[in-house]
Amino acid sequence: MSHSDSPIKEQSPLCQRTKQIGNRTFVVTCREFLAKQADFLLDLFADVENESGPLRNGAKIQVGWTILIINEREGHEGQMEIVAPDYDTNPFTETNRDLSVSLYVQMAQNHCLQTLQLAGETALFQDKIVVAKGALEEEHVYLQRAEQAEAGDSGWYLGPVQGEVDSDGLESYYIFQLLKRRPSLLQALALPRGYIAVLKGDQIEAVLDEHDENVWPTLH
Repeated sequence: MSHSDSPIKEQSPLCQRTKQIGNRTFVVTCREFLAKQADFLLDLFADVENESGPLRNGAKIQVGWTILIINEREGHEGQMEIVAPDYDTNPFTETNRDLSVSLYVQMAQNHCLQTLQLAGETALFQDKIVVAKGALEEEHVYLQRAEQAEAGDSGWYLGPVQGEVDSDGLESYYIFQLLKRRPSLLQALALPRGYIAVLKGDQIEAVLDEHDENVWPTLH
């Protein structure tokens, strides 16, 4: 995920993936390079329907960091489209049929957790993150997740590796706002409480577990 923008909007054309679930067809639209993630998502929705019964029009399902909504497609009887909050406009009120951002962030978070063989802990797009003023522009930063956090607070704090932070110089953001400011940070936000991630530019440099041991694989 690049410092200024993710590669989602470039190169790869949009595609549609479909799956027959019960007597309906579920549809996901995303960039072609995310087709495999879209298929995983459709399989997940099939599992949910098998366990809980038919998914209703307008149903909301949390998938990792995002919440997806099922909409009946107008003029297409028996077709259900999975849509996501629109992170380019207002995710609290608008939706987007292109799931690329939701799938891409989930893929990046899964990659981080799989590298560390961790189960992880979700931070929702609408949860808050506390940021030291100016830290989003710093090359070398760390993310630290508090052991305790209130509802609506991810527990995450972002600060610069170098220098002091004035307690007056703290800002609060919704996690989705990082997509426009520094999307590469989102890859680390499913790490469990008590963990610290150090990033240099867009790359994770180290991950410290609750015992302050670096568990991130380093290339020798």
